[in-house]
Amino acid sequence: MAKTPETPADLTGNPLINPPEAPHGAPPLDSVKPEHFLPAQAYALTKARQQIEDIKANRAAPSFENTIVALELSGQLAGRVMNLFGNILGANGNDALRAIEDDLELAAVKFGNDISLDEDLFKRVKAVYDQKDKLNLTTEQQTLLDRTYKGFVRNGANLDDTAKTELRDINEKLAKLYTAFEKNVVKSTAEYKKVIDNEDDLKGLPGRVKAMYAHFAEEEGLQGKWLIKLSPPPIDIFEYAENRELREEIYRARTNVAAGGDQYDNHQNVLDMVALRQRKAELMGFDNFAAYILDDRMAKTPDAVMDFLQKNQDVYRPAAEEYLDKVKDYAEKNDGVKDFQSWDFMYYSRKLKEETFQMSMEEVRPYFDLEKVLEGLRQHAEKLFNIELTETKDKYPVYHEDVKVYEVKDKQSGEMIGLFYADYYARAGAKNNGAWMNTMRKRGLTDEGENEFSIVTNVCNFPKPTKDHPTLLSLDDVRTVFHEFGHGLHALLAEGNYRSLTCTSVKRDFVELPSQLQENWVREKEVLDTFAKHKDTGAPIPDELIQKIQDMENFDAGYRGLRQTFFGLLDMKWHTTDPATIKSVEDFEDAVIDETGVPARVAGPQTTAFGHLFAGEGYSAGYYGYKWAEALDADVFSEFEKKGLYDKESADRLRETIYSKGGTQDPMELFKAMMGREPDPAALFRREGLLKEDKKPANTNDARPSGKKPPKSGNS
Repeated sequence: MAKTPETPADLTGNPLINPPEAPHGAPPLDSVKPEHFLPAQAYALTKARQQIEDIKANRAAPSFENTIVALELSGQLAGRVMNLFGNILGANGNDALRAIEDDLELAAVKFGNDISLDEDLFKRVKAVYDQKDKLNLTTEQQTLLDRTYKGFVRNGANLDDTAKTELRDINEKLAKLYTAFEKNVVKSTAEYKKVIDNEDDLKGLPGRVKAMYAHFAEEEGLQGKWLIKLSPPPIDIFEYAENRELREEIYRARTNVAAGGDQYDNHQNVLDMVALRQRKAELMGFDNFAAYILDDRMAKTPDAVMDFLQKNQDVYRPAAEEYLDKVKDYAEKNDGVKDFQSWDFMYYSRKLKEETFQMSMEEVRPYFDLEKVLEGLRQHAEKLFNIELTETKDKYPVYHEDVKVYEVKDKQSGEMIGLFYADYYARAGAKNNGAWMNTMRKRGLTDEGENEFSIVTNVCNFPKPTKDHPTLLSLDDVRTVFHEFGHGLHALLAEGNYRSLTCTSVKRDFVELPSQLQENWVREKEVLDTFAKHKDTGAPIPDELIQKIQDMENFDAGYRGLRQTFFGLLDMKWHTTDPATIKSVEDFEDAVIDETGVPARVAGPQTTAFGHLFAGEGYSAGYYGYKWAEALDADVFSEFEKKGLYDKESADRLRETIYSKGGTQDPMELFKAMMGREPDPAALFRREGLLKEDKKPANTNDARPSGKKPPKSGNS
């Protein structure tokens, strides 16, 4: 049997290998430095390889424990090193970390190839799989065995040696391209800066926004000026700036991220990626990359996804075109705008909405102080799932002073079930764009047999408060906070033994259900009353304002739905089209725009900064999953609309099925256990007010579990 390597003397001070004491094994985020990662990974991979050799050298007949579980538990140190690297790089990156990213990712991919393509190891896995019907396994164990075997097959274990060599090369090239793509987006975003000398150019912007841009300018020694960046996203410019030329310039800058033909250009990276993905799919016996990916999703086939998107388009397009015409007519009628452009849409859409509902969107922001929203989120989660979140001070290491850490406990048992790290403020050049959830540690067994709880992060890009202005959120921002914490709850509430199955380790077109579901509570008065307090007076948000928020919920639902459908179709087209026929990113994207009917592109393409698709494989050929899961979440929330927002029986069942099980069971079975039936395909259109025939499904409960017991990686 191979011997686990001794920790080299030069690594004893490496916090990734020999971490300082921290409660509950919390990661050493404050002490790890860029120079620690490469030597830590090298040692961890050496240890992991010896663990694999131990499995192969075992003279006992292959069994579930000595092969499948042993493989599941191998390489945990290597996984932890890469997990921390990814979390820190994404949220608080720097040039030193980016300089080693290629080497780290390539080493990880090579190791993954070595495991997946190891013929002797696969023989042992197959030997166990072939006798699965005789092993008397639990559902969780059966799932682990099935996922392990199919994982080998999907990663090339059955290929001949020539094909394996080519697949290795493809995987390594893709890893480099994913890294390059994300670097270009981050660098391109950080590079743009617009200095404003005359405050008149900012006419129409709320005071909070001008104060933020003045603060940015002061940080760079530009006293008496204003500095506009692309991070945090300059949404307020598009919604409020009366200066049309400024809106256009910022719009073009934002849509030209990583598309400007300079050193951070992603055009060729995209074309290279889709070609390599196509070839990978062909090696694996599939017609295209989408077919390869979807073979392991709820949707199963590209045809099923295309049919789903077409049904969405049939409903959304007429409503979207009607809405867009209203916005254009409004712009022409009020400001004489005859050449309506994309940088005009958010500005006039906001004004039309405000006039229609007789309210200003700025009216709600004073009620959405981020700190109060987080307090409301805490109360909501505690009430829904019977848990307790307690903020700690200086107890756990963090990678930046802005990060807050909460302990999460189950109220009924008193058991600690997780740590939650909250990092909400933008850091241009250091933090990736967008909002996401990630796990620094998933629920599951250690090498020593301890079942560790999850350690979860939520990351956003809101403006940091200034001395005069707190961080005030829009209603959409509040939804984002609840959305990402929904992903967090999926991990915090996880049960199970095997990390590859717990938390958000589910089929990608199911993973957005737990997150999007939480957004539904945001618009409810019972929930708003817990946190929507005026920043100055502390007065609760008026009932009439809540009513207007609810009334305007579906005002532009068709347009929003069509845009998401476009993104899903763009993704599918990239991964079902023969790459040899694609000559131009812009032309390719424009064809999809024409097909869906969204407004024509007037600046850079979406594709070159579309990280969901091209900064990795997480959502590639899977972006449709947002709409797919949205249909499921509308259906599930109907249960709470009917029985009460915090109905205990429904909430307990929700935790027991959707949130705790992770990938240990088939997602459709979990849905049916929650709802007692198959999904209602019309639930989303009904919620959006776009369903012409309102035929609700019979809600029988025969598929639900009868007992109370037993009552997720970056996702965005």
